[in-house]
Amino acid sequence: MRILAITEFAGTIMFITIEFFEHMDIFTSSLKNFSFSIAYLFLKLPYYINLILPLSFLISILVILILMIRSNELLVIRTSGISTVSLMKPMIYIAVLLILFSFIISEFVMPTASNTAEYIYRIKIKKEEPYVFFKNDSMWFKKDNIISNIELFDVKKDIIKGLTVVELTETYSIKRRIDAKEGMWKDGVWVFTNVIERTFDRNGIKSVKTYPKMNNIIQEPPSVFKVADKNPEEMGYKELSRYIRKLQQNGHDIRRYLVDLYNKISFPFINLIMVFAACSVGLRYRKTKHISMGIFTGISLGMLYWVFHSVSLAFGYSDIFPPLFAAWFSNCLFFSAGIVGIITLRT
Repeated sequence: MRILAITEFAGTIMFITIEFFEHMDIFTSSLKNFSFSIAYLFLKLPYYINLILPLSFLISILVILILMIRSNELLVIRTSGISTVSLMKPMIYIAVLLILFSFIISEFVMPTASNTAEYIYRIKIKKEEPYVFFKNDSMWFKKDNIISNIELFDVKKDIIKGLTVVELTETYSIKRRIDAKEGMWKDGVWVFTNVIERTFDRNGIKSVKTYPKMNNIIQEPPSVFKVADKNPEEMGYKELSRYIRKLQQNGHDIRRYLVDLYNKISFPFINLIMVFAACSVGLRYRKTKHISMGIFTGISLGMLYWVFHSVSLAFGYSDIFPPLFAAWFSNCLFFSAGIVGIITLRT
C-alpha cells in the first residue's frame, strides 16, 4: 500500500505538471488567472487519480514481487507449500477495494469536479461568454430576440442534431421558426440539412419553406457549445444512462454513447486485471537487484493495455465493434493472458 501511494502520487503530480505547462501561457498571463489555474488543477485531481490508479497498482505489485524475490521471501513461500492463488489473495482483496473506490469517485466526484473545472477554464480564465446553458438534457442559448435549442451536440464530431431557432418580435410573439435535422461544422461554418422555415403573422403560420441545405443558421463555433455541453466521459453512470434513454426516445443514434456507458463499468475492473497481469509476469523474475525492472515492466504493460483499449473503443465509436464488446475486449484479453501466464508458472 505504501508503494501504491507513492506511485499514485508521482503519477498524479506528473499529469498535473503536464497540464500546467500545456496552458502555461494563459495560466501565467495574470495573477488572477494563476489563482484560477490552481483551482482548476485541484479540480482535475480526481480525474487523474482515477486514471493513473490501475497503472500505479500494477507497478506496485511488480515492485513488491521483486523485493520479495531479492530477499528470498518468495523462495520461503514456495518451499512452505503456499500456492500462487494464496499468494495473490491479498492483492485481489485490495483490487476489489480499488474497484469500489474507482467507481465511487467516477460516479459521485468526477462529474461535478470536471464540469466545475471546465467552467473555470473557459469562463473565468479564457473569458468566454456563458450564454449557452445545458438544461433538461438539451442545450439552450439566446442572443437578442432569437432563442435556439439543440437536442444533441456531438462534442467528438462537432455535429448538431435537432436544431430549433425561434425569432421573436418586440411583443414576444413568434416571427419565424427554423427547424434543422442535422448540422455539421465544415470550413468554419455550420452546414445544416433537411431545413424547414416557418414564418408567422397575427393569424398564425404565414408560409412554410423547405431547404435540403442551409448554411449559417447559427454562427456560434463548436467551442461555445463545449462550454455548456457535458462530455459523456465527464458524466456519471446514472446521468449518462438517463441521457441515453432521452436520445433513444428522440430517435438519435446511441451506439457511441453506449460505448462510454459500458466503459464506465469496465474501467474500474482494470485494477483486478492488473493483479493477474502483474503476477503472471512478476513471478517469472529471477533474483535481481534492479527494482527499476519492475517499474519499466509495469509501464510497458500499462502502455500495451491502453493501446489495445483505445483501439477497441475507437472501433466501438466507429460501429466496427459492438459497444459492449468494445468496452470489455481489452479486459477479457489481458485477463485471459494473465490466467494462462499464471497456470504455466513453474512452482
